[in-house]
Parts: sequence; C-alpha cells; structure tokens
Amino acid sequence: MNRFSTILIMVVCVVMSACGVRKDKTDEAEGIEVNQQSVEAFAKQIEQSVLSEKADFLNNSFDKEHIKNLIRDNSIVNSSLDADFGKQYFDDCFYTGTEMVRLVGAGGDYKFVKYYFDEKDSTHHIVMRSYIDFMVNFYDYIVDSCNGKLAIKDGFIYNMGCKLSDNVRENVLLNALYLTNPEGTPKMLADIRETMKENHFKEAEKMLQEHRSELKEYNIYYQFKIINWHETLSKNAFVDSVKNMAKDNRDERYLLTHLLSFYTNEGMVDETEENIDKLIAHTGDDPIYLLLFGKANYIAKNFQDALYCYETSSEFLPEIWDLWYGKLECYDALGEKEKFAKCLESGKSNYNMSGEELKNLTKKYFPKMSK
Repeated sequence: MNRFSTILIMVVCVVMSACGVRKDKTDEAEGIEVNQQSVEAFAKQIEQSVLSEKADFLNNSFDKEHIKNLIRDNSIVNSSLDADFGKQYFDDCFYTGTEMVRLVGAGGDYKFVKYYFDEKDSTHHIVMRSYIDFMVNFYDYIVDSCNGKLAIKDGFIYNMGCKLSDNVRENVLLNALYLTNPEGTPKMLADIRETMKENHFKEAEKMLQEHRSELKEYNIYYQFKIINWHETLSKNAFVDSVKNMAKDNRDERYLLTHLLSFYTNEGMVDETEENIDKLIAHTGDDPIYLLLFGKANYIAKNFQDALYCYETSSEFLPEIWDLWYGKLECYDALGEKEKFAKCLESGKSNYNMSGEELKNLTKKYFPKMSK
C-alpha cells in the first residue's frame, strides 16, 4: 500500500483574502459583535493555538449544543444522544484541535487562509487549512455568537465532502448501530475496511459494489471508493472515476481536494496547476499550493521549477520538514553542493538535528553530496 492510500485510510478511520460584503451583527444579549474583524481574530486565535501545540481552544470552539440539535433529525441518533454511549460518541467528534496539534507535531502545518461573508445565508465563514505529507484539507467553518463568545456552528469538511454536522451525525449513527445491530451496516463497513488494510483492494471494491444500495448514503462509502480506485485503476481511469462522483452529487470541493493529492503525488504538473486554480476559487490563495506544485514538478523531474516553488514558498511558510527536505532533493538533483550544504546545516536550528544525524541522512539519501 502506498503513502497516498495509507494516509486516506488514516483519515477515514480517525474520523487571507476576504470576499463578499461584510455585515456586522451585535448580539446584545450576549454582548459580542460578530463582524469580519472579530471573526478573523477568532480564526487567527485558532491558528496560533494549534501552532503553539495547545489543542483546547479549537476543541472547545464548537457550539456543540447547536450541532447536537442539528443532528437530532435522525431518530436513532436522537435517542442515542440521551444515553451515555451516544453522548460519548458525540463528544469524540470534537477533538479537532487535538488532531491538528498532532499533525503539526508530525511535521505538518495549520493555517487560517480566508474569511468571507455568505450573503445568501447571512453567515460569516472562515477557511482553515491543514497539511501533512503533501496532502491538504480545508475546513470551511460557519462562525457566530454563542454564550458571549464566538463559536463554530457548522461547516464543510473538504476531504470528507460533507458538512461538519453530517459527519458528526454519521459517526454517532454508525457507532449506535454497531451496538444495536452489530451484524448490519457497521459490520459491513468494518469488514470492507479490514479487507483494504490487508491490501485486498479488488475484493473490497467488489464488496462496495455489491452493497452500494445500502452504503451510498454514507460519506465513508465514497472515501473507501477513492482508496480502492487508487489501488486498482490506471491513472486515467482513477481520474475519470473521481470526476464521475459528481453524478452522485458529491461536492466539487471534495472532488478537487482528492484529485489535487493524486495529481501532486503522480507528478502531473499541468493537471496539478489547473486543479489548484479551481480550488483557489473556493479557498482563496495559500502558499501551500506552491509547495504542492513544487512536489509535482520534482516528481516530473523539472528540478529547477520545483526548486523555484520551494524557495518561493519558504518566504511565506514555516520551514516544515517537507519544504526543507524538498529543497535538499532539488539541490542534490541539480548538483548544487554549496546550497545543499547550507540548507542541510539549517536542520540543526530547525529540527534540533545533530551533525551526526545530518551526516547520516546525507549518506543514506544523498550519497553523491557526501563525497
């Protein structure tokens, strides 16, 4: 199983430009003004708390009571929320801060990238971005007042292709069903997941096809489809299959996010660039796109173009591991020994690496630079 599929399985198992016209709202009962400035400040506080490895602020930024009321429209979920097990399943869905801190600690990045006001629904939105291992995800959160402070009321999760509240509802529902009907849909999904973990992707795809009518209402079904297609289909067939998900009313943002990861890691430069342009229309610009474009160029052996992307993105991104290592790869490919040595040396200050560790890394992965 390659890195792309492994990370996707981890995702499904774990379950700054402004646009639009700003409209301010003062909640006199709660004593807080909801406007572009306050919402942006809230988003920046979320970003800084995660980058400071403090998970609690984001964990506690969700209006859980509001979301709980949104998902009570399902009778099984509604009854489950009144039981201890249902309450626990619900609460387990709100450790996003913990997950983002873990991701940053593993060499990733987290950033507030866009504010906008949706005139149609009169809602304030913030778009947050996570990054790990040349894969991105975006969270389009709706922000409003709650008990005298700002809170996330709902949102859209790009790589899941659904609303935050829909994802919570599905998690509570599937866990509740597993307790009450362990031989039903949850077991079927668990069997498919285990089959995929054993790298039996064709068998898993067959199971998904056979049970499409029962499973297609669940977002996790489409996640499993993408993983299996990646492992069993040709490049063109994979792309066509993902694009055809639009027929199942899968959101364009969802399709673009998964195609971007695929194009990047396959070194499909033109497709990566086109896909980034389409995503920017939704997320706003983000220097992480330049990093991804650099990776696509490196895989395509366009080393000078890749290096330009990496060096330029360094001006706007923290020196995360992938960026540092990507520059080393380019300097190595281009035979730039002096620049390689200077970049390598920064590993001491950026990652607390010893001289011996840097020497061993060079010897193992860049042997011609160690001569």
